[in-house]
Amino acid sequence: MISRESASARIERLRQATSERLTLLAFNAPSAFRFARRRLDARTALRGRHEPWRRFAVVSIALIALAAAYFDPVFAALPREWRSPAYGFGRMITDFGLSGPYLIPLALFLVWTATVDWPAFSRRARLHLFNATAAAWYAFLSIAGSGLLTTVLKQMFGRARPKLAGELGAFHFDPFTLDAAYLSFPSGHATTVGAVCFCAAILFPRLRLAAILAALWFGFSRIVVGAHHPSDVVAGLLIGGWFSYWVAIRFGKAGLVFLLPEGRLPLRRRSFHLLPLAAHRAFRHIVHRTEMQAHRIAGKRYDMV
Repeated sequence: MISRESASARIERLRQATSERLTLLAFNAPSAFRFARRRLDARTALRGRHEPWRRFAVVSIALIALAAAYFDPVFAALPREWRSPAYGFGRMITDFGLSGPYLIPLALFLVWTATVDWPAFSRRARLHLFNATAAAWYAFLSIAGSGLLTTVLKQMFGRARPKLAGELGAFHFDPFTLDAAYLSFPSGHATTVGAVCFCAAILFPRLRLAAILAALWFGFSRIVVGAHHPSDVVAGLLIGGWFSYWVAIRFGKAGLVFLLPEGRLPLRRRSFHLLPLAAHRAFRHIVHRTEMQAHRIAGKRYDMV
């Protein structure tokens, strides 16, 4: 009898907690959309900000065509079972391009922020939670949106993967097919990597060089393992990076996360901090000391040469 009563009590508490969460969700979600709409309506000066679509399209087409003309035939001619240290390392890191490990934690965090009682937090805690929520929405929309766009393009082009290059050639297309062997262009892994690395580079400018190198290396791993042609990877990186840039402009126009200086990439707002102010200053101090030490070591090596 006691166990039954305790089980029923637990079920009742769970039901009550779920009801409270759903009530908060029903209140928080419309409030967030109304807040974003008000910000967009109030910031009319940024609506006409020029975005270099034509320049990007020309540069992207040129890079993809260059990779297709000079690199795709070379890698298509390589034997499919080649083994090397680069192949083994590529197999280790290639799954970093899967979108699930990024989207699932972001989605869980956003669901939690949508079902939490914001007034229960202090003013400073609400500010940090607001910044984290806005950054999570930016990253989620960038990764998920670029992934959906790439999925549509894969179906439209239907390019054969490198494993079929010996039989069909490097430039065989079978549009609107459901066969995974004909979904090579553009690379979905490279798109995810491009979006993630662009988000990291624009949110944390000090990591920009590391993010660029990581995007190139993770993208190159898809070529090493024989899953994509070089032009597939180039197209994926460009789509992921440019879509994240487009989303950053939309957030900046709403006054969220980014500032939009003329002729430059969006900049992170000064009020945007994911960490408490003391931890943020300590982190910046550590990064600054690390950079100074690296420059000092590099200068000594240059003098020795």
